[in-house]
Amino acid sequence: MKHLVCHYDDLLLTQKKSVSIDRKPIVVVRSESGDVYALRDVCPHKGPCLSEGMLDKGCAGKEVGEYIFEPDKDVLRCPWHSWEFDIKTGCSLFDPDKVRVKTYEVTVEDNKVYVEV
Repeated sequence: MKHLVCHYDDLLLTQKKSVSIDRKPIVVVRSESGDVYALRDVCPHKGPCLSEGMLDKGCAGKEVGEYIFEPDKDVLRCPWHSWEFDIKTGCSLFDPDKVRVKTYEVTVEDNKVYVEV
């Protein structure tokens, strides 16, 4: 079911909005490119709200101490321990096959942002 969460113009570029839909905590994010995404607003590591973290560009690496800047990857960084999650897929950058947050389908119609839950 689609739920109206805000007006598109009210969600500025790189802004986050915390909402609750059917008692589910969800963070709605507008990327630098203007696309809107929705993720579960709970870090799977220790449980803080991801909406209190930073929206940033991602870094990845296969080895400890290896950092590869990924300018096309928007991530939401956990405010407690800096775990990073791709806002498009919900996958963590450090272990994308095992650690992720749930994502929700977002549609924008007539300047209104809807999240499917």
